[in-house]
Formats: sequence, structure tokens, C-alpha cells
Amino acid sequence: METRLQQRSRERARERNTGPLTKIADFIIRFRYLIGLIFLVIIVSLNLNGSSIGAWDNTVSQRDDGKTTDVIFGQSRGIRSDEWMVQTPFYFSQIEEGFPVLNENYGISGQNMIIAYNSPVKDITQIGKPFNWGFFFLDKDRALSFYWGFKIIFMILLGFELSMILTKKNKYLSMLGSLMITFSPAVQWWFMQHVGDLIFFTLGLMVAFYHYFANHDNKILRSLMMLLVIICGIGFVLVLYPAHQVVLAYLILFWFIGLVVHFRKEIRWDKLDLLLIGVALLFIGYVLFHFYQESKGALEATMNTLYPGRRVSTGGGLKLWQMLLFLTNWKTPFTEKIPFANHAEVAGFFNLYLLIIPFIVVILLKKELRKENFLGVNLLVFSLFLLAFMVFGLPENLAEASLLSYVPTTRAVFTFGFVASLLTIWFIGFIFEQKRLPRWLRGGIAIVSGAAICVTLANSPIMKYFNLFDLIATTLIVALIIWFILAKKKRIAIVMLLACTITSGFFVNPVVHGTGAIYEKSLAKAIMKQEKEDPNQLWLSEYHLYNFLPALGVKAYNTVRFYPDMAMWEDVDPDKTFEKIYNRYAHIDAYVTRADTNFELTNPDSFSVYINFLAVKELGIKYVVTHRDLTAFNPYNFAHFKLVYGPEKDDWRIYEMSFPEGAGQIETNTSSGETGINETIPDPPQVETPAYPYSYY
Repeated sequence: METRLQQRSRERARERNTGPLTKIADFIIRFRYLIGLIFLVIIVSLNLNGSSIGAWDNTVSQRDDGKTTDVIFGQSRGIRSDEWMVQTPFYFSQIEEGFPVLNENYGISGQNMIIAYNSPVKDITQIGKPFNWGFFFLDKDRALSFYWGFKIIFMILLGFELSMILTKKNKYLSMLGSLMITFSPAVQWWFMQHVGDLIFFTLGLMVAFYHYFANHDNKILRSLMMLLVIICGIGFVLVLYPAHQVVLAYLILFWFIGLVVHFRKEIRWDKLDLLLIGVALLFIGYVLFHFYQESKGALEATMNTLYPGRRVSTGGGLKLWQMLLFLTNWKTPFTEKIPFANHAEVAGFFNLYLLIIPFIVVILLKKELRKENFLGVNLLVFSLFLLAFMVFGLPENLAEASLLSYVPTTRAVFTFGFVASLLTIWFIGFIFEQKRLPRWLRGGIAIVSGAAICVTLANSPIMKYFNLFDLIATTLIVALIIWFILAKKKRIAIVMLLACTITSGFFVNPVVHGTGAIYEKSLAKAIMKQEKEDPNQLWLSEYHLYNFLPALGVKAYNTVRFYPDMAMWEDVDPDKTFEKIYNRYAHIDAYVTRADTNFELTNPDSFSVYINFLAVKELGIKYVVTHRDLTAFNPYNFAHFKLVYGPEKDDWRIYEMSFPEGAGQIETNTSSGETGINETIPDPPQVETPAYPYSYY
């Protein structure tokens, strides 16, 4: 047996022989929490964020500060409209209004902002949204920096802790694992939305549950882990996106049960457990009950929408190539279009799941390996359960009873990829601990794996995006990664996986300074000036400017709605003729018109409404922001438009509307039925729908 003195001597010798990169890695690992805090301070101090709000430059470009962009590195992503067009303006609108639960600047009845992407509100539910906390003590620019910095830094830290658990404290592999999770394309393309939130909270819960059991004798750590459970538990539930939430909840349940079974003989329950568990359950229950009481009307309205509330899925239909979509992700940050999908829809987690399955059989046959690798087996069992749902599906009644009816197969693939990525991190750690396989065997495995991937990709829609070089390069790189892992060439394997992570995830979101893309715009300042001079008026915006106005503290008729404002639509559609169009989560474009009020569905999550002047008058809309010259209506008896701003560089104008006596009535020639209206009056055109909506659900 090696003595403790000999062990220390060997460790010191190893430290003396380590290179500078290893010493740097060791330093980062040792002081990771302090370094994370320092980086958070730096990010906030330098006013940096990863938002794509620069995409507003394509709609509103004229600025007062002489700059053309705030992007320091990378590019704004128009396809991420859920972030720059929806969520970020939601957050800014909350700042302007003082963080109400019901923000009255959205439509006639306002909008519940806990449901609306869990925006910052002065409410106890914010305990479950730690990345929102900066909004309550920082200005809006630095609050956004805090959001991005806190979320990404703590996801790295949580990813590291979970990877340490999975790899049995292989710290270098765990550093890679933390980056593979945090900078996975799935997380980065959906960073500010449900995927980013749910992965964050899932990591927190998995880490907390493990350390609660594994370090049960440490009362301080046990208490801290229960605090983490409270924060992440509340946050997880309040994401309110069941398409991912349900499957991740099953993953957490599998993980928890596995830990209970594994540690059942080692844990001695005591009064502290009773106190901690009791307080956690009571507090989480109270917060969720409070949320329900505060938001039950909005929740019911959301659940009763035609899209997505009444969507029912029974699973099934998965194709093998869909499991390999993540292999396109090295290319997606650098290309404009994907022929068969959009960038966010193909984003996934790098994994070697198909390689892992044969090795699992060996582990399951050996009792000692089963016991030592119970976490890997746990994840595998769950992945097979999920895979069966995606391939074969369930009867509708069973899908509804299990809540999997909320989970389309296309969304289950995201969560499956996350589980497969965790299994991959565990698997690499497992292989690194075993004896090296014979060269002929690892070569054969690498060749067969590469050939299988090549054939699958070559016979899939992915080839509408890939060319021959892409196919060969992707296949070769994956085969080499498999070879180096099986050959236990640790540094080469880790470097190759890190290169894949950097290529596919690091370039997705830009590095941006401040929020000038919204607040330094000449149009934005003109709107805020008009609002200050004539406050609390109702505004309408045309040409895809919806949600820009609420971010400026303006009450806007048309915005992005998580659930319909039925009171607002009753005024223009009393017979509910168009209810199937507006009863949904939607981006709402609006135009004033002399014609009858009409609705047009432009995407499953967007529609345009053309509102007759009589309805505009009844609604009390006073200001319109548009490209059109609305003064052309003035000679006719519709409404009077006074230009109060513009036209500017992008042809944006602000009009003040007034309605003289009798306005809104069209005088017709009774003999001919003609109105006598000049045909040059600028009625709204059939506006081309932008490519970015239809990305939330």
C-alpha cells in the first residue's frame, strides 16, 4: 500500500512536471467562484451584454450619438426575435413602469409580466429569478449586463459542479463539460428564453440534490443546497414552458430517485432534515400559490389559446437524422440561411450517444461497474424512456395523463440532446478510467461510427445545407474524437471537443456595449419626448415596430401578447369573427385603414390587424408611428393627422390623430356607390412578414 507521504511526494512531483496551461487551469479551478465574481463585476462595469438588440438597427437606424452599432464582437441575430424584439423590451418596459406585475402599457387591459418571459417584477416570485435581481438596484444598461453576466457565469459554475459529479472529480474534463453545456448551441441560441432558463435551473437542482445526499454530514453545505433547491425550484416552475419543462421535470425526478436509492443506507435523517425540507416545501408552495392567485386569469387565458395552449402531442415520428442535427451547429453561426429550418430550431448539444449504448451493456452486466456508475445508468434509463416516446409515441390518454401531451417530438429532441450530452461527459470520464482498448477495436469502432454518421447525414435533409466537404469534414472530426477518447489521448480529445464547443457556441451571441440600439435612436427620443409632453396616451405602431414603444414607457395598442387581450379585441371584433386569429401568443402588427377592420394570420405566432378609422376613434388611439404619409387622409372625412416628428432617415414619422365632428363617415355617391376617394391615399400594403417570428413555440 502506498503511504500518505508517498502520495504527497508523487503529487508534488506531478505538479513540478505540469506545464503553464495546466497550472493556469488549476488556478482557475481552485478560485473559480472568486474569479466568477470578478468577471461579473467587470462585465457590469464595462456595460457589456450578449443581446441582439442591434437587430433594431435594421428597422430604426438613425441615431443621435454618431455611432452605427454597439456590437463589439460577433453579430446581432435577427432570428432571435424572442430576445431582442420581445424579452429585452419587456424588461425595459418594466423598468420604465416600476416593475408592476400587470404592465398597463401593453394593450388596453395590460399584460401579466410574470408570465411574459418572467420579466422583473416587484414580487416574491423573483426569488426564483436570480439573474433578474440586478434590475432592482442597477440602471437598465447595467441591469442587462448583470442578467447576461450572472446567467452565463453561474451556468458555467453549475455545469462544472455537475460534471465533477459525473466524472468522479476529473477537474479538467469537468472544465470542458461546463463549457460544453453552457456554450452548447441549444443554450446559446435560446439563452434568454426557456431553454437557457430551464437548463440553468435543472443544473442547480441536480447539483443541489446530489450534494445534499452525498455530503449529508456537512450541515452548512446541506443548508446551502436546500437554499439552492428553493431558488431553482421556484425558477423552474415559473418558466411556464411545458414543451421542455415536463421532460426536464422527469429527468430531475429520475435523478432524485436514483440518489435516494443509492444513498439510502448511508444517510441518517435528523431534525435538520425535517426543518430544511419542511421550510423548503412550505416556502415553495406559498410562492407558487401566491403566483397562481396573482396570475390565474392570465394563466387560464394562456392555456385556452388556440396556439400553443390547445396543442396536443402524442410523440413518435423521430428520425435518426434528427438526433444528429447538432452536427450542423459548427456551421450555423457563420451562415445566413438553413434551407429546411432556422438556426435556433437545429441548435442542439454535442453528444456521442450512439457510441455510448454498446458500452452500457458491458456496465449493466457487471455489478461492480453498475454500482460505481449508478449516475450514468440513471441517465441512460431516462434517455431510453425519452427515446421510446420520441420514436414510438404514446396513446393520447396516456400522453395526457403523463403530461407528455405538452411535448412535441421536435421539442423533446432538445431535452434528449441535453441528457445525451451529460451522458457523454460521464462516458468520457468512465473511459479515461478504464484500460485502453486494443488498437484494432478502437479503430473499428471509430470507422463504424463515422460510416454510420456519414450514411445517415448523406440520406437526410441536412444535405440541403451541407455540401460534400461539410459531410466529409464532420464525419472525419467525429471519428477522430471517438478514436482519441478510446485511445485515452486525454489532452487531444479535450482540445478537439473544446474546439467544437468554441466553433458552434462561442460565436452565436454578440458582445454588445450598452443599449443604444434602442435608446440612442432619434425616433425613440422623439417618442419619449412626446410621451413626456402628453403622457398616458394610446399609441399605435405600423411596419413591425410593435414592442419598441413599450420599452420607451409608452402605452401601445399593438405589441407582443403572451395571451390575448379579449377586451381590446371586442372593441374591433364584437362578433368574434376573427377570434381564431387573435386568440394566440402573437406578434401583432397594426395599420389604420379606411376599409373595414380585418385580421390576417401571417404566421402561427403573428398576425396583422387593419383597423378602420371609426374603430380607431372608439379605441382612443391618439398617436401613430409609421412610414406612410397619413396627411393624405386629411382632405377626407376620416381623421386629421398632424405630423409631430419626421420624416427621418428611415422615413419614420409620428402623427397625432384627432377626429373632428362627424369624422370617420365616408360620403358615398348613392347613384354609383363610389366614395369619391382619391386612390392615391396610402392604404396599408400587404406588408411582407419578417422571417423572425415563429420562434417561441
